[in-house]
Amino acid sequence: MIVSVLLRENRVNHRVLGRTGLKVSEIGLGALEVGRPWGICSDSDPGLPPSESAAHEFLNSTLDSGVNLIDTAAAYWASEERIGRFLSQRRDEYVLATKWGEWCDENGSVYDYTPAAMSSFLEKSLLNLQTDVIDLYQIHSGPLDVIRSDDVIAAMVTAKEQGKIRYTGVSCAAREAVAAIESGHFDAIQISYSLLDRTMEEQVLPLARQHNVGVIVKDGLAAGRLTSKIDRLGEDHADIKRKVSRLRDLAREWGMSLPEMSLRFVLSNQSVSSVIAGTRSSAHLQENLKAADGLGLSSEQLQAACSVT
Repeated sequence: MIVSVLLRENRVNHRVLGRTGLKVSEIGLGALEVGRPWGICSDSDPGLPPSESAAHEFLNSTLDSGVNLIDTAAAYWASEERIGRFLSQRRDEYVLATKWGEWCDENGSVYDYTPAAMSSFLEKSLLNLQTDVIDLYQIHSGPLDVIRSDDVIAAMVTAKEQGKIRYTGVSCAAREAVAAIESGHFDAIQISYSLLDRTMEEQVLPLARQHNVGVIVKDGLAAGRLTSKIDRLGEDHADIKRKVSRLRDLAREWGMSLPEMSLRFVLSNQSVSSVIAGTRSSAHLQENLKAADGLGLSSEQLQAACSVT
């Protein structure tokens, strides 16, 4: 069962991450943009990561705001190193999640899911993050055969027995999420779920709740499409822009911003432990935190939001 606990000191609601027992803020930080170019770009916003000093300020203000879940990956360029450099002195204040299986640089990505690669990823992540243990170690975009691999599972179990990781997870699509949950080997899954993609509602989210597997939602803002960045897209995205415009009008009727309404929608599903919002902006983070009050959307609001086409 997921339990919500209101922490008075920062007024950010927290939930339990499935059977891990870890209490995580309803809004977590997706730290991709801290270290790697990303996003729906424009001339005024090329999507570049922040400077060293700006990253230092942003990461510390994130913890100061009450966010206690930070999700990163080996593939996020300088993200792990910056988290280690700027937050290692505050390690006991946050739940640290990272991912393995994807190497990435300016030339693109290379995937390696062998047990030997996992050990290499893990040692480098521990070094970059300046920590002795990673709270949640996730397979990055895990394919079905990797999720079902006895050798991969054994390697992750060994890392847990060695005290290098505390819990295991996987970032994946719907079919892979079902396999991960049913295997009994994964403590948490990370999935895409938003007002623009409700695929996980039918099977994955109920199944995770049934098995007490923690659920971290990525893309709760549909990779920026449920924000003002949607206006940067061209006419080849006309259909989705029309739907988002209708959702924005609905949010205004309820006295909310579109991102706030979108995050409240995700958090209204009690199978969800936390939704990670990818940003490099303290202002955007503070806007997102308005949704972390434990209220979600009413049943009437959910019905209205889900009926928008």
